[in-house]
Amino acid sequence: MLNRSTSIIAGAIAGILSGSGVAANAQTFLGPTPYLCFSDSPFSGLSLGYFHLETFEDHLFNVPGVTANQGGVTSVVFGPSIHDSVDCDDDSIDGSGLMGDSFFGAADMRFTFHAEVLGSLPTHAGIVWTDGGGGATVIFEAFDSAGISLGTVSGQHADNANNGETGEDRFYGIINASGISAIRISHNSGGLEVDHLQYGGAAPGCPADLNGDGQVDDADFVIFIFAYNTLDCADPAMPAGCASDLNNDGVVEDSDFVIFVAAYNTLVCPE
Repeated sequence: MLNRSTSIIAGAIAGILSGSGVAANAQTFLGPTPYLCFSDSPFSGLSLGYFHLETFEDHLFNVPGVTANQGGVTSVVFGPSIHDSVDCDDDSIDGSGLMGDSFFGAADMRFTFHAEVLGSLPTHAGIVWTDGGGGATVIFEAFDSAGISLGTVSGQHADNANNGETGEDRFYGIINASGISAIRISHNSGGLEVDHLQYGGAAPGCPADLNGDGQVDDADFVIFIFAYNTLDCADPAMPAGCASDLNNDGVVEDSDFVIFVAAYNTLVCPE
């Protein structure tokens, strides 16, 4: 059974009444977190309108609506013997990624999403770093619908070996309710090998699910209140896309709040 906390609601309402507002960010960076299989993804089990997972196990990069700036499927670039796949892609979690496939390129890789193919930009996107040079510092960056950087997150987890070891594999991702136009992963040592590119869009018919997690709860309320206090969708302070403008009239105000509250009281997005 899902439960709500009322403390954040009371604080947000107080912010409206006092005019002080509630500080909030529409985006949430995820990782770096250990990753051996898709079940380790924070996106596993979410109810999204669409979702694509590219494992490269058919030796192709062929999921829709995304392109890479460079690189290629590892089995094509190197042949059948040098891979560092996500561990479970060979149907066994055994500490080795040698029997799976992955994606390899230079140490600055960008994946761009195409809304005209997908129907909308993804609100969730991530990728798994599987290998690189010794001592690599990995940097993950994401970009909003206007191509402006949403920030970065970094990690140091390379094990200084290139024999398919999977204990160093890490997931990097982001959730951004207003859309993600691209993600970039880079490091400062050796070639870059990645796997399990994954991305999806928030569930249709549930526009008040502002963080795209399949329910309308306190986390969405904080995002909404920030937009409510900003008011004008044209204000530079408004998160790109103005997702809280639920009636699409260019401002986030009381009429949007009425729509939001109805969804909040329902809690779970419709299937």
